Parts: sequence; C-alpha cells; structure tokens
Amino acid sequence: MKKQIATLLALSTAAACILTYQPTAVGAEEYSVLDYTDKLVQEALDDNTDELGDALYDSVTEGDIPLYEADAASTQSELEKAAIEKGMYKDTFSFANHLCTLSREDFAERVSDPVSANMTDPELDLGYSTDISYIAYQSGLCFGMAAISVLVHNGELTPSDLQEGAETLYDVTLTDDVDALIAYYNSLQLYTEVELAVITAPAMLTKEEHTDMFLDCAARCKEKGTYFMACISSAKSGTHAMVGMDEQFGNWTFNGISYDTCILTYDSNSVQKDTKESIFSDKTCIYINSETKQYCVPAYDLTSENGGVLLDASDDDSLLTYRAPIRGTTEVNTDVSETVKWRFFSGTTKDQIDVTSTTKDGTSYDFWKACKMNYGDTIYFGKGSTFHLEKKERAQGFAFDVNGIGYRLRMEQYAESSPETPKVHDRGTKCKMDFCGDSISYTNTDTESILVSYILTYDQGTYNYEPVGSVHIALVIYPNQTATISKQDTGLAITGDGEIFVQALPMATQKCIDEFDGTWEEFLNWFGSYFFNFVRSKDALLQFNTKDECSELLYDFDGDGVYDDAPILGDADGDGVPYQPGDIYQILWHINDIATSEHGVRRYNRGYVPNSEGDTDGNGVIDTCDLFDIVYECALRGAGLK
Repeated sequence: MKKQIATLLALSTAAACILTYQPTAVGAEEYSVLDYTDKLVQEALDDNTDELGDALYDSVTEGDIPLYEADAASTQSELEKAAIEKGMYKDTFSFANHLCTLSREDFAERVSDPVSANMTDPELDLGYSTDISYIAYQSGLCFGMAAISVLVHNGELTPSDLQEGAETLYDVTLTDDVDALIAYYNSLQLYTEVELAVITAPAMLTKEEHTDMFLDCAARCKEKGTYFMACISSAKSGTHAMVGMDEQFGNWTFNGISYDTCILTYDSNSVQKDTKESIFSDKTCIYINSETKQYCVPAYDLTSENGGVLLDASDDDSLLTYRAPIRGTTEVNTDVSETVKWRFFSGTTKDQIDVTSTTKDGTSYDFWKACKMNYGDTIYFGKGSTFHLEKKERAQGFAFDVNGIGYRLRMEQYAESSPETPKVHDRGTKCKMDFCGDSISYTNTDTESILVSYILTYDQGTYNYEPVGSVHIALVIYPNQTATISKQDTGLAITGDGEIFVQALPMATQKCIDEFDGTWEEFLNWFGSYFFNFVRSKDALLQFNTKDECSELLYDFDGDGVYDDAPILGDADGDGVPYQPGDIYQILWHINDIATSEHGVRRYNRGYVPNSEGDTDGNGVIDTCDLFDIVYECALRGAGLK
C-alpha cells in the first residue's frame, strides 16, 4: 500500500504537468559517493591548467572486487613494521573486501529499511533509498570496512560492539551480524552531509590542493595518533576507500620518479595470494613527492601522470558516526552548509546556461569553472548560498535539481507545440533565474510563454505544514514576466507581476505515507484537499492548513508584505476586485478544463476547490452554478444594480 501510494503520487505529479492555460491579460514585463560511481569523470575546464586527470573511472561492478594479491614475504618490510606498530592486524579486519553475504530479505530488513528510515525527505526525493542496494549489496564494502577500522582505532567503537568477546577488530569473524553492520556503515555515504563533505567539497580543489589535503591530513593524524579515511580512484581500483594509518618519510622510487613521503594504508582489497586473508602491502601505500606534488599507489597503477586521483582525505570521524547504527550522531563537524550537488536531466547540459554562485561572505564564482570534478555531463559539485542563472539561447531540454543541506530544488521548463510556436516544442525559453534554498525567482526573457515546474523539498522540522513534505508547483510565465516562489513557515508565497496561473500538487512526507492505513482512494480523499489551482494577480500565500487539512489562499492586496487578506468571493482571478469579466473567463476555463480531463486528473490533480473565490455558492465545487452567479452579478453591476 505504501509503495502504491508513493508510485501513484509520482505518476499523478507527472500527469499534472500538461497545462493549456491562456490568461486574459498579462502585466508588465537535475550513485553513490565512493563505491557506486558509474561515470565519475574528472574534467579539466578550458582555462584550468591544473588537470586532475582524464577520468575518475568506473567503480567496482557487480560481482567484481579488484583484490590486490600480494606474495607473502619471508621478512617484514620496514613499512609493514611501522604499520603493525600503528595497529595493523589489530585494528583492521582479517578478511578482505567482499560483496555483502546477506540474503536480499535480510539485507532489506537489517540494512536497507533502517538506513532509508533515517533519510530526510530531500534524500528520499533524490531516490537515495533505492541506491542502498547498489551501494552496499551489489558493490564492494570498502567504505564500511574502512569506516569501522577508523572508528575502532580512534576509540569511537570497540571490537565487542561488532562481535561479543572480540578483543581486537582482527578477532572479528565474518558473520551475518557483522556483515549487516559493515553494509550499514557502507551506506552512510548516501546521507547528504556525508556525500557533500566527501565528494562535493573536494570537487573544487586542484590536483595540487588534493595532494596537500592528503599530506596535511596525514600530518595531523600522525600527531594525534589517529587513523583517517583516504579515498582514491583509478582504472584498476575503481573508486576506493582505504585507511590512512601513519606518515613515514624516506626515499622511494617507482617508474623513475622519487617520492619522499609514504602514507601507510590499511587496504581491505589487499590479500595474501594463497590464503586470501587481509595483508599489509607496501604497494598499496600512497607515495607522494612533497615538492612536485606527484603521487602514486603502485598496486593500482595509480599515478598523477596517468589520471589516477587522490580523491579525499578526512579525519572528521563525525562523518563516520553520522546517523550510524552504533552510537550514531546527528551532526557533522565539516562545514558543508554552502556545498551543493547540481544534477541535470533530460539532456540538459551546462553549456546551455551560465551560473554564478555567491557564498555568504559575498564571494562569487563561475559555478562551472570552480567545479574541478563532475560525473560525466550530468552531475557537478560546487558551493554557494545564492545562485544566478542565465539561459540566453533556446536549447533542447531544461531540467536540473540542486541539492544542499536541508533542501532539494528541482526546476524544469516545458513547452508544447502549436501552430504559433513550433520552435519551442520540447524546448525551454530564454530566461534568468535567481534562487537559494528558500526561494526561486524566474524571469522569462523570451518572446514565448513557458510552463515552469518546480519541486521544493525541505528537511522535516524546518517548516510547519506537515503532512505536506514537498510541493510540485507549476506556473505559466509569459514574456518579460517574473514570478517568485519563497518558502514560508506555513506554505509558499507566490509573488511577481502580471497574471500567473499556478498549479500546486503537495506531496505527503514519507512518514505520513508510512503511517497511513488505508486504500489509495482513501488516501487521496484525505490528502487530495491539499491540491490547489489558482490565478495569482496579487501576491498570495498558498497556505497548507493542517488543522482543516486543506490548502487555502491568503493575499497581500495592500502590498505591505503581510499575507492577511482573505480571498474575496467572486474574485476568481485573484486580483482583489470581484465580479469582473476576468473572473467569468477563469470560471469558464476551469469548467472546460474539468470537463475535458480524465477522471484521475479531474478529481485529484485539479483539487477539490482550486479557487475558493470562484465557489460562489460554497458547495466545494466550481461549476455552472458559480458561473451563473458571477455572470448575473456582473450584469447587475454593469446595469448599476447589485
């Protein structure tokens, strides 16, 4: 039932995007972070001379763990002796990286369901709950194994937390209980704060800055005696997580290049060739030339010269305890408040738009140039609190979302073919947009009208209109017209100039869907009262009235910025003046729209009372009776009567 509700809500939302509204008048002028990175590509922009490499290669594929098989040495190397002194074979697992051994049913019950239950609505909106299987069941568990090793060595976990009686992590044997915990920790990468800290923040660094990040983190941890998370990427390793254990200094040469620094690593991919047990290897360590910033990891043929990448080094343990299954925390220490993930859909690319981002301190960036890493042509990373977008040419497709801390904004343009506008069929108009987490302003700078669609989703606790969790809202915006949607405590404010048709389809929070005990029809009988259509001629607040369980409008007719004016009976176009020809048009349009819509769209996607001002007889339906009332009243007023 819960899945049916979620699926049908999504389908009803998509169906609602087809509008044919024409106004009576117009006023003034879109994986995982570490193990599931299918197409994580490192791209050097045209004016970026510090190339990080040609590509961050496809990660571990299903059923394929790139283990490094090392020969057992008769004597320990100096690096292995140093690693043992730092906890190798004590604070590390005895078994190697692997695919999860749980049955699918056990995995769902012990990993997928609880991880998903801890997700925010923006994370669920992004489909991260469905990615849990890819992250922790169909891919290797290197992140989870590395995370637990770091936490055990640093005192955040004990071996007995994983398995009763274990005195060291090396004592822990692979059981279903242990594998469930490893898979759970492997899934932590899907939480927004962790993803933004591990991938997005480093995405703005140059190759040299990435190398310095590893050197600095290793130096800090050497002084503290702690482990840290070290993430790399190469053709041979995929995108891979290891443990940084210590920093050693000396002289090592590989392929004719000298390195003066070695970061000792515990690599869950490194196994003894005969026994397949976990083993330390000099060749899985990270070697760096601190002067030239060159680096290599010999076991994976990873070098600064062949496109291998040192992705991220972090000694923030809070990223590994955030919403974790054992003594989980609710905050991270790394500041990702202005870090965002930008994702394109429907063939849209960055070449179609210019974006400037600005941080709270007033610093502005060319968003694309500041981003040094991206997933192919679809996902980019950057920072900013506010964003200015300009689309100066019509281009095929226009759909993207921006995911930041506490919010997810999805923005799309739609255009339908017609004899008058054949060139905008399936194309977006030229436009300007200014947006932040709480507000989106769109200006149509083209000569054709456009249907603009948004999905606004926020973390629970940042608003007071639950059961509504996100809002799919569509607006028809005409040439030289500006419309702004801003988040308010009890709903969304829609402001701008001219007449704007607004269609709002609120979506229930996952919590409310999970708790609802009834049929799909019963669910819509309840939640359908929040669906709403109206015409905005004056600034309005679309308020989600949780007491009466419906949507309603409040206006700001006097322009004082306060939404304290109730709708006026007979004012179907929302301009503050009732019983005008414009109101007749709106009633006629609505009756026609209802009559020509399919049942599902007619009943639910159009809402029960889309314009309370037009429901003159107060029966909850806008029909020919209301049309008669408004036409009759207009005639009386035209004759000087009332």
